[in-house]
Amino acid sequence: MPRLLLLICTLLFGSTVFSQTLFTKSKPIVYTKATITTIKDTSVKLKVIKIDLKAQKGFNIDSVVVMEQKARLEESLIFFYKDNKVVQKILVPFWIKNVIPIAEFADFNKDGIPDIKFRIRTIEKGATALLNYKVFLISQISKYRVLSFVDFSSEKEYDINRDGIPEIIGCSTTNYNGKNYWVFNLYNWVNNTLQTVSKTYDYPIWTMVDNKTNKVIAKDIPADIRMTTLRAFPNEYFVK
Repeated sequence: MPRLLLLICTLLFGSTVFSQTLFTKSKPIVYTKATITTIKDTSVKLKVIKIDLKAQKGFNIDSVVVMEQKARLEESLIFFYKDNKVVQKILVPFWIKNVIPIAEFADFNKDGIPDIKFRIRTIEKGATALLNYKVFLISQISKYRVLSFVDFSSEKEYDINRDGIPEIIGCSTTNYNGKNYWVFNLYNWVNNTLQTVSKTYDYPIWTMVDNKTNKVIAKDIPADIRMTTLRAFPNEYFVK
């Protein structure tokens, strides 16, 4: 009888049983870290940063240098160095002027080689001041791929199903019935691109903006409304 009542309520109200679990209940990824240095060169007018990897274990390159391009383009070039030679370069659609000077290393694709993550603040005001570019440099057999997106979250990654592949979190915003919410979607790096895994874990999850720190899940949002915020990719997703 209770199951029948549950089914009737589901048909009438769109969502009843609440099975969502916040990602922070899972095991967070443990990073190693290094300081991102700014290269002082008077001949270069735009910003240049360097991630030195020589002291880090497991890398097949020595360093990463990111150089801003012409200001009107809002682009940068990423150079990958090995034995003082450029072995790869990738043009990306963002500046590094407001880079947070910490690089984080973890294996995001389970190939045994560390990958690189860093974040860049935007210069927007108000709620959008929380926006940042999340940049991942993902190792391949003989090269790297870059993925980036614009995000409201500064969260770590979490291995929710303990398969060794971290779930990457994307955070956006929405408004429902006059209230503002944070919306969290989940992704894995699969076959050289991000792939949504939100439905696997009954995501997206909504939390009240006022409770961002505590991340209190909004349990009163009908499932059909919540699923309108399911995103195949995060905002301004870029991969190359």
